[in-house]
Amino acid sequence: MDNDPPRRRSRGRRRGGGGPERGRPTRAPAEPKPPQSARGLARRERSPRRRGAAAAPRSPDELRPGTPCVIVMDCREGEPDRTGAAALFEGFFDLETGDPRRAGYGVPRLRIVRPGPASPAPVEPQTAERLWGFECWWRPDPGNAGLTDADRVEVEQSKKLLRGLIRDSRRSTRPALAR
Repeated sequence: MDNDPPRRRSRGRRRGGGGPERGRPTRAPAEPKPPQSARGLARRERSPRRRGAAAAPRSPDELRPGTPCVIVMDCREGEPDRTGAAALFEGFFDLETGDPRRAGYGVPRLRIVRPGPASPAPVEPQTAERLWGFECWWRPDPGNAGLTDADRVEVEQSKKLLRGLIRDSRRSTRPALAR
């Protein structure tokens, strides 16, 4: 008896007789609805709507189409160099199809309005030059201040940082190749 497996006990209901048969619970019949008003639907009390009230003020950092921008540094190779040029933010677009997208789901596109001081050729109004946001370093310029001394300092600091990162990445790969 010590080595016999324990018996299984069923925890479910016993089948078969042994008591009155239970049926499914029934629901009481629904009460009839009160008659509706003559217009068809009862009027609901609504809270007064604010019509013509101004929406929440937008933050000055929010980018909207038509926001003035400045090209801090043109990263494309060749001519013309549009560093310092005034531009307008056109919105976010799909890179492959050119369809408009919501912020965060597309690539920013800028339209050059006024060439920068380094550019020899003016931009003609008939041919609006456009740049993708990844082809240049740019920032919103709501006051149309243009390229400032602070921008130039930040660009030089960024260039130094990038040169240092590139130099360090080359150093870290050389010992692995020498083995």
